[in-house]
Amino acid sequence: MRSRLFFFYGTLTQDHDTVMNRQILPFLQGGRPGFVRGRLLALRAPGGWYPLLEEGAGRVWGRLYRAGPGFSARHLRMLDSYEAYDPRRPSRSEYVRRRVRVTVRGEAAVLAEAYVHNRPAHCGLRVVPGGNFAGRAARLRLKVWGSEA
Repeated sequence: MRSRLFFFYGTLTQDHDTVMNRQILPFLQGGRPGFVRGRLLALRAPGGWYPLLEEGAGRVWGRLYRAGPGFSARHLRMLDSYEAYDPRRPSRSEYVRRRVRVTVRGEAAVLAEAYVHNRPAHCGLRVVPGGNFAGRAARLRLKVWGSEA
């Protein structure tokens, strides 16, 4: 599992202090800023704000990680569960894990796995201007899903 790449654009990045990050990030390396093509939406839930990636036009900013020593199938199952993704029933999942093309400044684009929203957009979703969830959450001091603050 060590060669696996992930693109995180929301609550899983090192930009947020969440319970899940404390469990997952020690097993990942990198965290280089990059972007994918798409549109970023955000939803306010009782536990805080979280983003949703839709493929398409625009840029969604996030971070590129590589699975490091100790990353295992158990960690992947944890991520899938956190993202409400069931690999056995993708059509029923809120997100699907799929490969996306990630651009990191000064490097060739790479394919990495990302959790892409798997439902039609609805009126409760808000577009994140500039496609940067971490920047918007910090600027507006939003409570982020999974954080204790």
